[in-house]
Amino acid sequence: MVSIGLFRRVAFLTAFFAYLQIALGGVVRVTGSGLGCPDWPLCHGRPYPAADVHSIIEYSHRTVGVITGILLIATVALAWVVFRNQRPLLAWLATASLIAIAAEGALGGVVVANELAPWLVVVHLGLAMIILGFLLATAVMSLPATAGVQGRSVRRLAGIAAAATYGLMLTGSTVVASSADEGCHAWPLCGNGFALSFTGADAFSMLHRGSVLLIGALLVYVLIAALGEVSLRPIAIPTIIVLALQVAVGAGAALTESALFNGLHVAIATLVWAGMLSIALMTLPRADRERSMSRLAVEKRPA
Repeated sequence: MVSIGLFRRVAFLTAFFAYLQIALGGVVRVTGSGLGCPDWPLCHGRPYPAADVHSIIEYSHRTVGVITGILLIATVALAWVVFRNQRPLLAWLATASLIAIAAEGALGGVVVANELAPWLVVVHLGLAMIILGFLLATAVMSLPATAGVQGRSVRRLAGIAAAATYGLMLTGSTVVASSADEGCHAWPLCGNGFALSFTGADAFSMLHRGSVLLIGALLVYVLIAALGEVSLRPIAIPTIIVLALQVAVGAGAALTESALFNGLHVAIATLVWAGMLSIALMTLPRADRERSMSRLAVEKRPA
């Protein structure tokens, strides 16, 4: 008999490896290692990387992807064993992540075959975030039953903030894919740091930084509201810290063109997305089907 505790550990471990896969994907992109293994699924025709830093980075990314895939299959199987009757939605969420990661693997091959076409890179990252979202939802919704946050406004705002964070990440990926980051070496705006420039690729930088300002204000508002909920506070506090760190790293990436800052920017942005999505998920009620049906029967029983 598989315990719920075991499932939760596997589910959260899978979500962690999915995050690691995305973070390594950012390292691959900022170090220019995307073609370190020009073929797929092999690397220079071999099942191991060449003695080259770019091949090793790209191969590490693929290896973590394989581990993530194995863990994901285990998560899906366990979800149907443990929760198919209690919380069938959870099992379907896990299954959706498996379907999405299969599509992501196929898309990865297309990205390599098209030599990292910018729009494919953006789609690749967007789908990766969706996979992480499904896995986080699977893990969080497996936690003990709760009525969730009572205030509907908090739930609604948390959901909007999570969706906005996802959109913000795509605008950031568009900046890199369009090479707009190579022409705007100032912060918070372009030019001398205070010039509005919408010429050529700078338009993508302005779109992203404008989105950061507006969506960032929304995130701060929602995070402050989340601090007032005991169940959300353990997630809200680290997310506030990560959000502040992301702003600082974003400024460093714009001013220095450092691969370190660029790599951290993707990794930390993913943490912000994970934090905001987790908050939105934690506001929702979680209940076992049997318990819900029993309560409904009691409520319908004549007085």
